Amino acid sequence: MRITSEYGTMSPRTDGWLTCPRCGRNRHFLRVLPGTVVANLPVYCRDCKTEIILHIEREAGALNAGAHE
Repeated sequence: MRITSEYGTMSPRTDGWLTCPRCGRNRHFLRVLPGTVVANLPVYCRDCKTEIILHIEREAGALNAGAHE
């Protein structure tokens, strides 16, 4: 999974949550599952009051083999 924004490339923590790429403070900014793919997703950080546009792509060879409830 490759996640990019206007602030550069970022990766989710081990529990799947992203932190804000600008301020790094928001612990529950956005949860990303292994099969998530999206283009031009606007996400708002309540800590730094910034809207960030995310692009999430699958990497070549990545497989989504898990079931989520």
